[in-house]
Amino acid sequence: MSLNRRDFLKSSSLSLAALSMPKLVFGANPNNSNRDVLVVVFQRGGMDGLNAVVPYGDADYYRLRPTIGLPRPGQGTGAVLDLDGFFGFHPSLAPLLPIYQAGQLAVVQATGFKHESRSHFECQDRIERATMATRSVTTGWLNRHLSVIGGDASFQSVAVGNALPGSLRGPAPVIGLRSIGDFTLQTQSKRKALLEAQLQRLYDTNDLLAATGTQALGSIDELSQANPLQYPVEHGATYPNTTFGSQMQQIAQLIKAGVGLEVASADIGGWDHHNNEAPQMNTLLGELANTLAAFHTDLGAVNMANVTVLTMTEFGRRAYQNASSGTDHGSAFCTIAMGGGVLGGQVYRAWPGLSDARLYNGDLDITIDYRDVLAEALSKRHGNSNLSSVFPDYTIGSPVGIFRPRGG
Repeated sequence: MSLNRRDFLKSSSLSLAALSMPKLVFGANPNNSNRDVLVVVFQRGGMDGLNAVVPYGDADYYRLRPTIGLPRPGQGTGAVLDLDGFFGFHPSLAPLLPIYQAGQLAVVQATGFKHESRSHFECQDRIERATMATRSVTTGWLNRHLSVIGGDASFQSVAVGNALPGSLRGPAPVIGLRSIGDFTLQTQSKRKALLEAQLQRLYDTNDLLAATGTQALGSIDELSQANPLQYPVEHGATYPNTTFGSQMQQIAQLIKAGVGLEVASADIGGWDHHNNEAPQMNTLLGELANTLAAFHTDLGAVNMANVTVLTMTEFGRRAYQNASSGTDHGSAFCTIAMGGGVLGGQVYRAWPGLSDARLYNGDLDITIDYRDVLAEALSKRHGNSNLSSVFPDYTIGSPVGIFRPRGG
């Protein structure tokens, strides 16, 4: 039997085609103990950080949001859950409160990057490249990080789907993974083994396509041998029956399998609430919180000691509500950090205030550049000592103090 690449594609396919899958990066050494697993959760659509981690101690919050503002702690149904006497969790984030109180979860408020754009596309592009002005930088910050820490495994990265997040785009190898179970050579042919052998020979050349194909096949074999699906959900954790819940469950399985996972990326969309924001936030924040709490419980203390989870979004919302009981595109947002290396139980901020004079173009001002948070995570938890290569047009500021160094 003989076939060319076109013939092969007609008879089989690699299941690499879905946008709603976790994006994974595997390291060279499955037993690497020098770096955390970094899990980046991107909340697409622009999450309203002011109604997620509510500054109930700022009276202007209620002036700007007379009908969608959440009540102060202890003031009835829908009241926020106090964190530090000034900020409170949206009640749907209640599953995260025990982790916060245990010191493994923290929040950074009023973070992001200063910009004039209110475009989803433009802001996602910039924040995932982590460069604001240098259009010549086309790679993502996670990919540049991988290039710095290096790796010589048969594959360094796996991503699910046919569209990588901008943060993972670049020369460091990334393979898409739709789901663990589906990551295989998909064909109805009874001669699957022969097709695999033929494919190996087709890609036995030195061109880029050959390297990519060989990498994909190697990744299939490696995942098959590791069999992450054998690892059940543990410690009574229950993931929401949603795409995001499934993504995080599979990331936990890969961590347990010890396949050398270094970076994982998952998306949860639907945060663009121009109208009737309250019920939508209730649902989405509940899904986010229940999933992160399940992930934390499932992995347990031993695994979470070496895992860092960071949430991001492209921008926050305007400080004041609109006429449709929603919020429009704004600037600053809040980030959640969770893991054994997080100095949690705190809301990190340099609070700018919500008085009219303190707003930035009508938005909550940004007082902590999000790249300072990322840089601290990479340097203290992920073994990166060349931050200028990851953030080429940004001078890293002083550490926020949200992470403890590994071994520290």
